[in-house]
Amino acid sequence: MQFLVNPNGNPPQTLPESFRKLLNLSSGFCRSWTTQELSDAQATSEEAFEVLDHIQNELLRHRDDKRNAPNWSSHPLKVALSLPVGSLIKNATSYKQNFLSLSPGNGALPASVPVEPLSLEVALNKLKHRASIAVNFSITNSNSHSLYIFTNAGMGQPDSISEFNMDVFCNVGKQAANAI
Repeated sequence: MQFLVNPNGNPPQTLPESFRKLLNLSSGFCRSWTTQELSDAQATSEEAFEVLDHIQNELLRHRDDKRNAPNWSSHPLKVALSLPVGSLIKNATSYKQNFLSLSPGNGALPASVPVEPLSLEVALNKLKHRASIAVNFSITNSNSHSLYIFTNAGMGQPDSISEFNMDVFCNVGKQAANAI
């Protein structure tokens, strides 16, 4: 059971609405998972990943549209995309099998491995290049919901593991949406 993609739903039309919906879906997913309503958790997960796909497509499209502007280096969107939303482990090849063997709901970064900040922009790219079998999550007792993504090497980048809290991701994402 993962936080997966739903090919049949309709994404929200605006980014602010998308982030509001994603926060609500994250909450609903946590509630369903912790009460062992697994079919509801699966359906909520699928819907949430559809919204995540919409968010990453829209924000990266706006980034690409604005990237050649003369003021890009100080543009509010660039600033928001550079804000941290989580942690990243690069060169994660040796951790892949361990990561993939974690049971659903027990997502975690390997212990005692150096991490670096994960920016919103990098998180969006990790979401874009994820494989559904390489995604996991964790939920704390206070219903804090984090997503973990193993991304295979490509485009000059090594295998990596990303971790971000859904609340932080949405709050920073809202800043990016407001900068458009």
